[in-house]
Amino acid sequence: MKRSLYLLPCLALLFSSGALAEPGMFLCRSPVVANDFWTDLNQAAGAGVKLNMEIANGIAAKNGCPFVPSTNLKPIDFVAGQMAITDGKVKGWAAPQLYIMYVNAQ
Repeated sequence: MKRSLYLLPCLALLFSSGALAEPGMFLCRSPVVANDFWTDLNQAAGAGVKLNMEIANGIAAKNGCPFVPSTNLKPIDFVAGQMAITDGKVKGWAAPQLYIMYVNAQ
């Protein structure tokens, strides 16, 4: 939980207006991978890394979680603490905290 407190302000900057060229989210292929991605983001922020899109892209690439540009992403399922999210064309998994930041940035 303590690490999440470090991460939230850092990720909020990623989703702020102007930080992203287009709205969207990093979506992973499974709930397990989505959890690993969220954990890696937390560990980086907890270690004092100032997260930006370049760093988030690197962590996402390591986990195989591509950025899906879309203004229409919606949750459709919840498994193992992770959300299945789709825009009707692409489906993937992400931490609920990332989805909340995506929605709040729009």
